[in-house]
Amino acid sequence: EIVRAMTEPPHDTRAFFRGRCLALYPQQVAAASWDSVIFDVGRDSLQRVPTLEPLRGTRAHVGELLARCPTALDLVDALAKG
Repeated sequence: EIVRAMTEPPHDTRAFFRGRCLALYPQQVAAASWDSVIFDVGRDSLQRVPTLEPLRGTRAHVGELLARCPTALDLVDALAKG
């Protein structure tokens, strides 16, 4: 189960968001932890996306967003717009 979770994050927790970001944007993820994903999208500063809520970031919550953001920059900008 642990080995599978390395490439297929659980769909029902924030691990989905973190795992998909690592899979989709590996070159732009500067760091990832339990409480944030930090992107380097070429701006003056790194862009931190907090992941404090365990049930936010699930496939149901962010799956469509990730599907429509081909780059980490698109994702960061979409999240900033709310």
